[in-house]
Amino acid sequence: MRVSIVDAFTRTPGAGNRAGVVLEAEKLEAAEMQRIAASVAASETAFVVSPLAEGRVRLRYFTPVAEIGFCGHATVAALHVLSEQGVLARQGPCQLDCAVGTYAVELEPVDARHSRAWIVTPQSPWKDSPVPIEAVMPLLGGTAQMVDRSLPVQFTGHSLFVPITRRDDLWTLFPRTRPLVEATVPHGIQGVFLFTRETVDPGHAVQSRYFAPAAGIPEDPVTGSASGLLAVYLVTHGVLKGLRPGEALRARVEQGDAMGKPGRVDLELLGDAGAVSRARIGGVAVTVLEGELRA
Repeated sequence: MRVSIVDAFTRTPGAGNRAGVVLEAEKLEAAEMQRIAASVAASETAFVVSPLAEGRVRLRYFTPVAEIGFCGHATVAALHVLSEQGVLARQGPCQLDCAVGTYAVELEPVDARHSRAWIVTPQSPWKDSPVPIEAVMPLLGGTAQMVDRSLPVQFTGHSLFVPITRRDDLWTLFPRTRPLVEATVPHGIQGVFLFTRETVDPGHAVQSRYFAPAAGIPEDPVTGSASGLLAVYLVTHGVLKGLRPGEALRARVEQGDAMGKPGRVDLELLGDAGAVSRARIGGVAVTVLEGELRA
């Protein structure tokens, strides 16, 4: 089975977030995909499970231990490989079919070799945190005093979003995995996404870290799906300004720096000052290895 190893949300091998990509997977059973994903041992492997037809790509995603419904960085990686190998044009729209629905994607050339993949990301309602942040922060290796009180701690999907005032504090966090899982999973929280407005590049919106030990991910280097959710939060609470009808507002999120694997997620929002009508994440990728897997 031919497999590509790809680093997403970066152009630098070894940075960003690594994914496996298998293009011709339409004849594979789920158990075979799971065995391949375990052998690849990336956090996620994307399988192209139907030939490209009428501008549609169908993907399935597997971690080394289970199938999941959607994965942002593995989608960026798969679109990169499809474009790099000439299966997809380097520019233009198509549809992504996956377990959680159908989403519009688009490839946008950024230079002679790379295209940026744009993905309309799933959204869900925002709620107040179901657990006191004073109880969560010590389990992350921090204190409640690190929280940026000018912004709310909120919950959406399966993730808790926590604003942190200083980047130095964000970098010092080291979760106590088992107590964190025991305190958050009963409330539907699978991961904690922390971010600060103190960025490496002053032109970027925030820098973030994402801990999801309940999903088998102690720390995710770069998280596309959660960054898509964050985009709406940042507009809603005034961190990103200038959303106007008919104009796309773009920004960039830094993640992975604390792990020595810096990645960059582009955000694009449409709507007006009152509400976001569409949020997309974008990213480039680089193929670091291609080979034949004998699983």
